[in-house]
Amino acid sequence: MNIEKGKISSQQLLFLVAGFVQGSVLLIDFTVGITEQQTWIVVFIGLAITTPFFLSFVMLAKRFQGMNLIQINDVVYGRLMGKVVSAYYIFFFLMTLSFNIRDVGELYITFLMPDTPFIFFLTVFTATCAYAVAKGIEVLARVSHLFVVTGLFVIISTFILLIDQMDFSNFLPFFELPFVRMFQGIHIMSAIPFGETLVFLVIMGCLNNTKHMIKNSYIGLLIGTISLLIVSARNTAVLGRTQTIWTSASFQSIRLIDIGTVLTRMDFLIGIAQTVLIFFKCCLFFYALVVSLSQLFGLKSYLPLVLPLAGIEVIIAATVFQSPVDHASITQNAGIIYSAPLMFIFPPLSLLIAKIRGLPRFERGKGK
Repeated sequence: MNIEKGKISSQQLLFLVAGFVQGSVLLIDFTVGITEQQTWIVVFIGLAITTPFFLSFVMLAKRFQGMNLIQINDVVYGRLMGKVVSAYYIFFFLMTLSFNIRDVGELYITFLMPDTPFIFFLTVFTATCAYAVAKGIEVLARVSHLFVVTGLFVIISTFILLIDQMDFSNFLPFFELPFVRMFQGIHIMSAIPFGETLVFLVIMGCLNNTKHMIKNSYIGLLIGTISLLIVSARNTAVLGRTQTIWTSASFQSIRLIDIGTVLTRMDFLIGIAQTVLIFFKCCLFFYALVVSLSQLFGLKSYLPLVLPLAGIEVIIAATVFQSPVDHASITQNAGIIYSAPLMFIFPPLSLLIAKIRGLPRFERGKGK
């Protein structure tokens, strides 16, 4: 039995995917220390590499229509092994959500409100996410286009306002990075913004019609990717190689906006906009976490788990790392390694097994 009774359309799925990828806009600052002025190339390559895997997510969800990730694992791997695989996914959702929540706290402590207690930001942000998740996926889907439009407006408007400060020679020379650093950057970009879309294996089971789900979900992925490309191009054109010395290249470039000494110091407004984008991404991760855990334990509703998991997330986000430097270092190395099998091995393997065994058979009706 699927515990989520809400339904979404394939058009809403487009905006959900686009908004989710846009929520990784801070990742550009996170990656630039490795990829420097080649970040935009890494975004392109990351998309190209991840596309077949993303399509495997969508095809798997379409094959098991009306079923979420936990149900699919039970059918494909059996109840025992399926629960082991599902527990692995749930751990990934739990930790990744805490990392993103911590990103918001570090954003405000570092740039916007340094005198405010760190735990305050974590608590308020997580409580807001919990409230949104408790309202259900239908509510998030209905407002998803607002998040996407807001993100595009902020990203495009800041690009236009900074055109007079751009030097496009900053993109040169191409492909000068050592192979190891380029490979690491591609791995990070493939895993974090694009590979994380596996979260939609929990959400796509709520689709009321799967007819256009492949096309719409990929269009959403492209919209999110374009947003990341614009941000990376803007930062490189404005800051050049100096972007590697700043904690946040995006904030530093936006601080340079000065239109007649009237329109200036927009970093606070941009900080709020980035918070909105990360909020949407965290809501989808939180939703996937509570639904997956509820499905694993056979609960009839995920609502009883929302507040307890919110408290756990705040504790993990506050204690898992000693500093922002520690956060970046561990995520760049260990984080993308333990999550790789979930993104690049299990979904294609599940799809292959399902095709070989002719699944789902009677399980399709049972899963609903």
